[in-house]
Amino acid sequence: MFILYEIIYIIGFICYLPILFLKGKWHEHFAMRFSLWPHWQIQALKEKKNIWVHAVSVGEVLAVQGVILGVKKLWPEYRIVISSVTKTGYQLACSKFPDDIVVYAPLDFRAVVFRYIHFIKPKIYIAAETEIWPNLFYALSKKKIPIVLINGRISDGSFKRYQRINLLLKEVLADVLWAGMQTQEDADRIAALGVPKDRALVMGNMKFDGAVDVPGWARSSFGYTEDDLIFIAGSTHPGEEEIILDIASEIAKENANFRLIIAPRHIERSFQVMEMVRARGFRALRFSAIEGARQDAHTVVVVDTIGHLKSLYSIATLVFVGKSLTAHGGQNIIEPAFWGKSVIVGPYVENFKDIIAIFLKRNAVVQVFSAESFGQEIRRLLADPKERERLGEAAKTVVHDNRGVTEKTLQLIQKVIG
Repeated sequence: MFILYEIIYIIGFICYLPILFLKGKWHEHFAMRFSLWPHWQIQALKEKKNIWVHAVSVGEVLAVQGVILGVKKLWPEYRIVISSVTKTGYQLACSKFPDDIVVYAPLDFRAVVFRYIHFIKPKIYIAAETEIWPNLFYALSKKKIPIVLINGRISDGSFKRYQRINLLLKEVLADVLWAGMQTQEDADRIAALGVPKDRALVMGNMKFDGAVDVPGWARSSFGYTEDDLIFIAGSTHPGEEEIILDIASEIAKENANFRLIIAPRHIERSFQVMEMVRARGFRALRFSAIEGARQDAHTVVVVDTIGHLKSLYSIATLVFVGKSLTAHGGQNIIEPAFWGKSVIVGPYVENFKDIIAIFLKRNAVVQVFSAESFGQEIRRLLADPKERERLGEAAKTVVHDNRGVTEKTLQLIQKVIG
């Protein structure tokens, strides 16, 4: 079975190579994913005992940073090795943990993953949000390295894909020491794929803990006043910015205190978004150049930096969380909710459906189902400070009531490391 998987994986990777180049995903460090590491990094790994934490992208890095900091505090004799897949995830991990080693995750070729394990020699392998790679898990098991999954989540789409290779997964997941999953449904799914039922634990969502360690900012630092109505559109995707700018064009004519900040989910799109801003008659201002700038209703700030959105939410009057209006999947609404902000999302939130369900049950988020109703809700909430306050307080309470997953996770890790 593993031989067939390896053949299919090789063929799939060769077919995907042109897409890597076309989408700009081939980068200067990509050779690392073939286990071609710089000599200094290999030498540095020999200096300490290591704990390997895998966080595929920005969201996962932010979610597990509390666990990483907790591990560093509990076991200072260990170095953390953080692996990521995306360029932005890699960059964020480098900035958050400059004293540790950050690498790109291995491609799931058997020879490659064994070399990674040989370099790192991890005491434990911790994977965030259920990244399952058969060859890697097989190699870790062969080397008797404990595998734990934290903040685990299996979406509808991922579950269907994993079921196609269920025979293979049952073999590698049987050796998972424990899997801390976000919901009962996630726990049932990981058990169906092969993790023994008594090791599939319902822990809750670590992202409720993730917003508590960032500083808030003062509006005056960015040229805003307390009277400004600041609408932040966070983690936006193609198609959403156009709708937001069309709505903003009308609101800016009606209300001189209206201010708009757009934070595209992928910062490499920031220049494209700035062109959209200019095309609609606004002045476009990069967030990285905001210091000392004058803000008015006809200036739109476009966030072109990584890791600042959570703090930026603290100055918002109203927030929209993207990848939910035209793109599918949704993004994390916990970050603005932590600051007690009223939040709007679109209909497509399937990747965060459990989190959204908690907020909807508590009447702590506004969900819209069309561009027209989106514009109506923005106007309604900007004009109703009491409703904004009620929504914000309800959202903040939801975050408070669901915190504590990080601490429970660290207690389980402590049983493994000792």
